[in-house]
Amino acid sequence: MMLTPRGTQRFYSIWFPLLQFVSRRTGLVPHFPSTYGEGSVLPSDAATLRNKLWADDALRTAFIAENPVGLSADDLAQVKGWDARVGGTFYVFRQLKKHAILIPERGEPRAYGVIGLAASVEDSVSISLPCLVETTLIPFEGKIIYDSLLSCSKVSFGSGIRSSLNETYKSAQEYDMVLTSLTSGEGGAEGIRARNAKLIAAFQAHITRTNVSQKTLQAHRATIERFAEDELLPQNPPRGLIEVRAVDLATYLGNKGDDVNLTSFKYFVRFLRDTGRASWQDTEAMLKELR
Repeated sequence: MMLTPRGTQRFYSIWFPLLQFVSRRTGLVPHFPSTYGEGSVLPSDAATLRNKLWADDALRTAFIAENPVGLSADDLAQVKGWDARVGGTFYVFRQLKKHAILIPERGEPRAYGVIGLAASVEDSVSISLPCLVETTLIPFEGKIIYDSLLSCSKVSFGSGIRSSLNETYKSAQEYDMVLTSLTSGEGGAEGIRARNAKLIAAFQAHITRTNVSQKTLQAHRATIERFAEDELLPQNPPRGLIEVRAVDLATYLGNKGDDVNLTSFKYFVRFLRDTGRASWQDTEAMLKELR
């Protein structure tokens, strides 16, 4: 699955002026074209500008404010929507009819349904799947695409990695974490809240077995809900409880001081560990913060 020819043309009519704007502002790649197809472009030059762009949001803000090539309001809204980008290393796991499945190299069960630009994602990588790529996923016209650059590792993977990816994908499906949008519904704040609610319901059912009172149970639930709203959702991009890490707890506890029920967090982290929703290494790091 890929963008329509019109969609591909629209993306590049936004992307190339944006990269040229970065070039003019920084001087990193002189004479970068503002129009797709206007002369040859080295992937390394595009990557240099792309990396600078994603490292400094002020460049996008300035581009939107100045609008040097007269983009429409809808096109500028697409650029603004790239606040919700997700960059990093991903396994291109499988090509489905509607999209390719990309799984982050690190983190808990999550997958992204990504469509290609002028070709499918599978056809855009140079080796058979699964393969490992560096890229940035961005929202575009309600779907997830990548920022035109896929840096593909030539490493091939054996049965162990393949089995692990299968398990991760199954877990992502089970936890409703196969995302096909980054900006609204399933990928935005309301989608994250919906997934948080499911996770908290499972957490509540899990600790009910410990015979805690209903009052205590509700207090634990409220503590975790407040943490999700105050610490994780305001981040850019917003994050859900399934993605919690020790650094999040450290920041939250540092800001809240003694006004936190540590027992609630200990119950929650152990729930993540005991149900396989988080790794032993991550949960041990979180429990260490809670001691």
